[in-house]
Amino acid sequence: MADRFFQGYVYQLQNSISRTFGVIDNREIISCSNQELIGQKNTFNLMSRTNEENDGFIAGKNTYRIFYENSLVKFAVFVEGIDKEAKDYATILSVCFTGMKSYFEEKYNRHLFYKNLFLENILSEDVNVRANMLKIHLLKPRAVFLLRFEHVDAQWELNHLFMAMDRPGKYEILSMTETDVIIIAEVRSNTSREDLENMGVYFQKKAEELFGVLPVVGIGSIVTDIRQLTESYKESLYVLELLYLFEDGTTVLHYNHLGINRLVYQLPLPLCERYLNEVFIKGSFASLEEETLETVKCFFSNDLNVSETARQLFIHRNTLMYRLEKIKRLTGLDIRIFDQAIIFKLAMVIYRHVKYKE
Repeated sequence: MADRFFQGYVYQLQNSISRTFGVIDNREIISCSNQELIGQKNTFNLMSRTNEENDGFIAGKNTYRIFYENSLVKFAVFVEGIDKEAKDYATILSVCFTGMKSYFEEKYNRHLFYKNLFLENILSEDVNVRANMLKIHLLKPRAVFLLRFEHVDAQWELNHLFMAMDRPGKYEILSMTETDVIIIAEVRSNTSREDLENMGVYFQKKAEELFGVLPVVGIGSIVTDIRQLTESYKESLYVLELLYLFEDGTTVLHYNHLGINRLVYQLPLPLCERYLNEVFIKGSFASLEEETLETVKCFFSNDLNVSETARQLFIHRNTLMYRLEKIKRLTGLDIRIFDQAIIFKLAMVIYRHVKYKE
């Protein structure tokens, strides 16, 4: 873990420092601006060394400066040369790496805490204690946003996503699995689900800009207690499990927008198939053309308004009436009638559910 951390920063700094430099642990070079030197064994025992006042120490042709971890000698920066410039570089790098490592480890520990919280690997009575140790507020409105990619590349710098956000201090971003990235967002307790979905679209676009991949986003409910975050996470997972039930290409959805799909998802398949056989003439729904189904979707989205549907589809009112009559003839349902429209709408969702599970 440490070698990857240091090498990332060495890589960013190597064009600004004209000398070979890097980091060693007690055994070997673990990161270096000259990658061929990585893994080279130390010629001295780092544990026995100390910084000579503010100048570090010199060994061979390099200047070294130790930085400590919990008062223990763990790492040292080295810079090629034994002149004043080398000493100055070593001092600056040790200060930078010490600060960055402390920040990284605090973040990493926070992320490990959240992962264990979501996976319910922490006893309920220990949650508040560990959160306090990590300086995480216990009572603050938060919601979980789950971004699912086809694959989370190990080379992605999630910190870049963090820094690209407006008000980055309001978010915690962590990789949960090989496909899932979690954003824990601080929000107002009265934030509407529409506003949360707009936030989800914002996160989605930022992720696409940085990584070139468009994730789907599930959003859990707002919770005020740190111990309730697990429920928000479970809800965001549940949303992504149900996205296939939405025919309109939905890619960002809040838990409270699942609607009737939540009920359909819990129905056993035999019951779903029996319902379809009772509602439709056998094979009639499957025989509907794509154009006809698009007409139905538009008709429903316009609250069964014939004129508005015809306008949006750029067809004559009589053409629309012909299509609706055709649906009635094939399925036995007249979706111009409210009760039968509800039956048809429910049947569409159940049909998608059955086909997905087959």
